[in-house]
Amino acid sequence: MFEWGVALAALLGLFWVIGAYNRLTRLRAAVVDRYGVLDEILTRYVLWIQGCLPDDIRTDFSTQPAPLEPAAPPDQAGPWLRLKASLDQYLQAIAQARRRPLDGDAMAALVLAHATLAAAWVGAMQDQQQSEAELTERQQLRRARLLSQCVPLRDAYNEAVKTYNAAITQFPAWLLARMLRFRPAGNLVRLALES
Repeated sequence: MFEWGVALAALLGLFWVIGAYNRLTRLRAAVVDRYGVLDEILTRYVLWIQGCLPDDIRTDFSTQPAPLEPAAPPDQAGPWLRLKASLDQYLQAIAQARRRPLDGDAMAALVLAHATLAAAWVGAMQDQQQSEAELTERQQLRRARLLSQCVPLRDAYNEAVKTYNAAITQFPAWLLARMLRFRPAGNLVRLALES
């Protein structure tokens, strides 16, 4: 009779482990899926900003011949060069987050790169507004529209992260999470998308 009890307990434990593992992997997959949707719109945002750069700054100097015209003085091109540099940083952060959507450091780098890009955008728009106020207004509206599309996607990602992080800390699932080395996922709560 004791052997039957041990066998039944082992069988129940096995079913629990399988169920808990399936639940945790499903929650991890939900986080990755939610980030994939957000990544798509963030990439669209980046491409749009690249299109806003002046032609002479948008070109890749490592593959293009040197221009015949002298470069713009640093004080005139400065805000746009800062925007290009912050855009490059943002692209790297997106690529890193795409490779590791569960990594807290990758998400923190994305938040920081987004804030840097937003500050550089403001500087470039102030520079442009002196000469092309109507164009600046249209660009600001388009940027606000793109960012507003990101808000529900960011919130869905953060909700999936919250659910996953709660699941890996609940007893007894945290035992399995520790054995499998499932770490808490990084959220994007501080990703400021409101313009």
